[in-house]
Amino acid sequence: SVKVCTARLFDQPKIEDPYAISFSPWNPSVHDEAREKMLTQKKPEEQHNKSVHVAGLSWVKPGSVQPFSKEEKTVAT
Repeated sequence: SVKVCTARLFDQPKIEDPYAISFSPWNPSVHDEAREKMLTQKKPEEQHNKSVHVAGLSWVKPGSVQPFSKEEKTVAT
C-alpha cells in the first residue's frame, strides 16, 4: 500500500551494492545545488555556443515506426 511504501521510502537497500537506488530526506546543503541546475534554463547564447554535430545511422526508417528498419536499395544487375 502507499502507506507502507511511504514508511519504508528512506530504508537502506538490503544488499551491499554501491549502485543501488536509495532515497534520503531532503537536505538543502546536498540537494539545493542540483535542484537549481535542473530548474535553471540555459540562456540562448549558451545553447548556440555549443555546436553539436550528430552523425550516424537512424534506428527507424523515415515514415516507419518499425525499429531497426532499413531503406530498400535496388541494385541494377
